[in-house]
Amino acid sequence: MLNIDSTNQVRVENELKSKLYAPMTEEEMLARLKKSREQGISRDADRVISNMRSKYGL
Repeated sequence: MLNIDSTNQVRVENELKSKLYAPMTEEEMLARLKKSREQGISRDADRVISNMRSKYGL
């Protein structure tokens, strides 16, 4: 017998993982960084974007 709750949990976890690694636009990246800064989890957006561009050839 299949436990529906665990099946749904696995599906939700898989969807969350796929969203974690989904590509983001520069605007989405800046929005996430801004939100983090507002929450006190601060990183310099210019430095992060520069690192991303050099690392991934953006």
